[in-house]
Amino acid sequence: MVSRWTSAVAFLLAIATPGNAFVSQSNSPLVSKPVTSTSSALSMGPPADPSAPITEQYGEGSRKYRRTVYTHDQWVKHRSPDRFLNNIRTLVNSGIYKQVAKEVIATTSVAVFVCGWNALAGGYEGFDGSMHEAVIQGSWVQKVGLPLTPFTVLTPSLGLLLVFRTNTSYQRWDEAREEDL
Repeated sequence: MVSRWTSAVAFLLAIATPGNAFVSQSNSPLVSKPVTSTSSALSMGPPADPSAPITEQYGEGSRKYRRTVYTHDQWVKHRSPDRFLNNIRTLVNSGIYKQVAKEVIATTSVAVFVCGWNALAGGYEGFDGSMHEAVIQGSWVQKVGLPLTPFTVLTPSLGLLLVFRTNTSYQRWDEAREEDL
C-alpha cells in the first residue's frame, strides 16, 4: 500500500517538475533552429498570374494546384450545416461554371424563348387552372415543340452509356489509386 502511494507521489512530482530532457540546447552547433515558413503545401492554388491560360486557372490544368488533404478547419467548414447556401452563393464563381457558362446561358435562353413563345402563341394555363387565350393569333403562328418518340426510344441506350462510362472512369481511378499504394 505504501509503495503505491510513493509511486503516485513520484509520478505527480515528475509531471509537475519542468524537465529539460526534450529541450534542445540553443548553443549546440549540431542542433539547428526550426525553420518557420510562411507557406505550406496545403495553401496551394491556381497561378496568381492573370496572363496564365484559363485552363491553368479553372480547367484540367488546375488539378496540379489543388489540395489533396483537408485541414481540420477546412473539414469543419466543408461539413457545416449551411454549406448548401454557401455553395449556391458561390456557384457563379466556381471553375466548372466558368467553363460551361456559355453553354448554360445558351440553353437557358433557348428554353426561355420556347416557353415564352408557346405561352404567347398557344395560350397558357394559369396557377388557378384557368386557360388564357393566346396573345399572338393568326394562321402563321404555331407552337414550337418536339415529338417525344425519339427521346423515349433513346433514353435506355443513353442510360446504359452513362453506366458504362461511369464504371470505366471508376475503374481507371481505382487502378491509379492502387498504383500509388
